[in-house]
Amino acid sequence: MDATQMVGAVDSPWQTGMTRRAIAVGCSFLGLLAVVPCLFGTSPTGEAVESFLEAFRGRRMAAAGSGALAPLLGDGSAVDYWFAYKLETEAFPQCSATPSCIFGGEVQDYKHSFGLQYLLSSSTAGKTTLLTLNSDCLGSGADPVATTFAQVFNGDVPNYVVWNDQFYGDPNPDVDPKCSGYCAAPWGHSKGIMAWGEDGTGVVMQVTTPDWPGSGSKDHPRKEQGNTLGCCKDDNVLVAQHFFSVRLATVEDTQTVLEALQRASVVTDPSNPQLVKLTSGPSQLKKIAKSLGKVVLDNTTPYQGTLSVKSPSGKQIRLIAKPAGLHVTPWQMVSSLIGVGLRTATWWGTPEIDSTKAGYMPGCWDSSLAAPEEVQIALSGRWAGKTMSMEGKVTPDGNHAKIGHSLTGNVAVFGDMNQEGALKASDSSTGCKSSQNGRGGLFFVVDDKVLHSGLKELLTGSTAKYAGGGHGPSPSPPSPPSPPSPSPPSPPSPTDPCGGAGSSYSTCKKSSAHCHYVHNADTVKCGVSGYGCYKASSLARGCPKKSSDIDSAEILA
Repeated sequence: MDATQMVGAVDSPWQTGMTRRAIAVGCSFLGLLAVVPCLFGTSPTGEAVESFLEAFRGRRMAAAGSGALAPLLGDGSAVDYWFAYKLETEAFPQCSATPSCIFGGEVQDYKHSFGLQYLLSSSTAGKTTLLTLNSDCLGSGADPVATTFAQVFNGDVPNYVVWNDQFYGDPNPDVDPKCSGYCAAPWGHSKGIMAWGEDGTGVVMQVTTPDWPGSGSKDHPRKEQGNTLGCCKDDNVLVAQHFFSVRLATVEDTQTVLEALQRASVVTDPSNPQLVKLTSGPSQLKKIAKSLGKVVLDNTTPYQGTLSVKSPSGKQIRLIAKPAGLHVTPWQMVSSLIGVGLRTATWWGTPEIDSTKAGYMPGCWDSSLAAPEEVQIALSGRWAGKTMSMEGKVTPDGNHAKIGHSLTGNVAVFGDMNQEGALKASDSSTGCKSSQNGRGGLFFVVDDKVLHSGLKELLTGSTAKYAGGGHGPSPSPPSPPSPPSPSPPSPPSPTDPCGGAGSSYSTCKKSSAHCHYVHNADTVKCGVSGYGCYKASSLARGCPKKSSDIDSAEILA
């Protein structure tokens, strides 16, 4: 029986919008033909998930030699760490198959399409693989995101924590201070999942996707949003995203990550089994995990720790956490702490933090921090001969990853935070608390020559202007011409009592009844320069008066 016949033997709601031929080709590509009938014939929280998990669990056991939690590649083999960069939709649209909703949800017909092709590099036993392009669908089959996440989702692990500042109400975490749907400042701008076993060792996966993951167990499925990339109602796979996973080889490693999450004030809920499970293992880990879900403002010292996993350079991976109460620019803080200049690509939009030269001392700074080295803002990058935007915008060429590489040496940085905020208090109506300055987040610092080289190639392109003057980055990478792209929204207008362009949705909701929020899609109809909160009487006739779904980028501003 060939693949098409196997798929044709079952009928399922999962096949809606997909041809059976596409399903067969996709599963053939993923090497999962043995589980196709289960995968597409039952609920994603039942036999489908179990069959998928069993399919890779055997390969993982054979490759790793044990059942220990670890970052996994698509074939189930365990590594020390891996990095995946989900490419933007415009340059690398869709993927070689149809996404499979193995962790819940339905395949979505997104208004602006999607992209799930990705770059991947991994490291184990002192060797790092080159960053290479993969065309299969990230997060829904034999790929590192899906296999690593599936270890946790199968329900066998005794402990896990899921955190995300954008659950969009599914679930609504019970946190202090309260927030609903989207948790803005002072909550941490951080997303991910970690799990550990009875011996305290485990795995952590940093993600940048709003709304994913939203559940850590098939026993506690999401009710509305979906829990698989490409199957979530929110189109979190339109713009570029990144994922980084590392082995937690000791109890101390796991404790380090939990302490960093605590310092960053991440959004989670220890009382909700959809997000947190704590059943066994070292008591000190359980104690820290149960304390999460609270904003920490009384400790403004950046958290700095090391993990026992080493890169091929022989250096341990470093972990930094910015506290919400430390009102400084995020990536300048990282540069100061690790002592090197950085080239970064984040969600760079209003209110933008410009590039800065070495020795530039931001007005929004802390006396405990040394002056940062040069911090470049990459506006474009490239891969496989294609130029890509690295700016934050809700378009198929937007970037929502938060990555950086050192200008000297071989450091790669994977972060939670955007270069949005204020270099000095006068730059914003909210002063030094502006945007990301007033939030927390994590940064993994890896000294890896091969990984650094891949990021340097990816981020080769144009650079944002420098604050305080100065021309061109130093050293200057080649700058291939990039296609023109829409400018980000203008900063909030001081003449509009409601806030104007760039104002957030959450702020607008609290404003006067005479204020109206305009979404990206309605700016032309409403006669305004960008999304934001405006005085209703100032808007053009024909401006929609009822809000549509909020773009994830709009509430990130």
